[in-house]
Amino acid sequence: MPSFVHVGPPRTGTTWLHEVMLGHVGLPSEKETRFFDVRYDRGAQWYCGLFGEYSPDAPGGEMGPTYFSNAISRERIKRDIPDCKIIITFREPAARLYSLYRLLRSERRPVNDTFDGYWRFQINCGADLCSYATHLKRWQATFGKSHVLVLFYEDLSSNPQAYLDSVCDFVGARRIALERSRVGSAKVYSAPGAARSNAIARRTVETIDWVSRHGARPLIQVAQRTALWKFMRRPFVEDFPPLSLDSAGEIRAMMLPETEELELITGRDLSAWKDVAHRKLGYADVRSAAR
Repeated sequence: MPSFVHVGPPRTGTTWLHEVMLGHVGLPSEKETRFFDVRYDRGAQWYCGLFGEYSPDAPGGEMGPTYFSNAISRERIKRDIPDCKIIITFREPAARLYSLYRLLRSERRPVNDTFDGYWRFQINCGADLCSYATHLKRWQATFGKSHVLVLFYEDLSSNPQAYLDSVCDFVGARRIALERSRVGSAKVYSAPGAARSNAIARRTVETIDWVSRHGARPLIQVAQRTALWKFMRRPFVEDFPPLSLDSAGEIRAMMLPETEELELITGRDLSAWKDVAHRKLGYADVRSAAR
């Protein structure tokens, strides 16, 4: 069994971390094994077989962004890997949800054509979108605070080397120099656009993807760097606009109790995660009110 798991939540840099650490620690052949939530019936032997052989002086682990809010996954990890080290990276709630929406759209998942429609539908269905503090306390209670590393996506964006160093130190791996990494600090799984919401556009994009997967990827990659490609893609692909201030403000206001609780647990000033109406109440005021 591995000795560490990054449990997410989704869209907090787990793909980047997997690509950077690949070859330096023991990682499974599939980036997301989904073992502890949907494939548990395949058994531990199948799970361990995904890791293959790796150096005995290197730790093994996986990135499981779907585990964060899943109580069953948490209990299974605890049962099978009692001393497992848990990594959790938090990202500003509105930005994370918008990033997830963009990914789902780019993968042509059956989601609403608008971001507001997407997240409101999720809330109406009872989805647990951003209960950061609630779930963090549960992971800490299950594994112990010393076995849970709390990180923030903003630190990954501003200083990826320091972020990576903290992960390596926590799991007991040798530090990795990003300037010598094949990935570096670049994003590896962004979703800048998606097929337009009509059957012709979707079918065209699906055809290009199919051709790319069947041997034409180098040719398409060359074509994508030309101005003609950008002109031809306009009728079929729409680039996502920036996250609107209205949507972000509404989500941040809704998540405010969780944000302020997370501040108290982690000692991190999360004023930037609050909507404008609540930024006047600073981090120090929140701490004073809690005493």
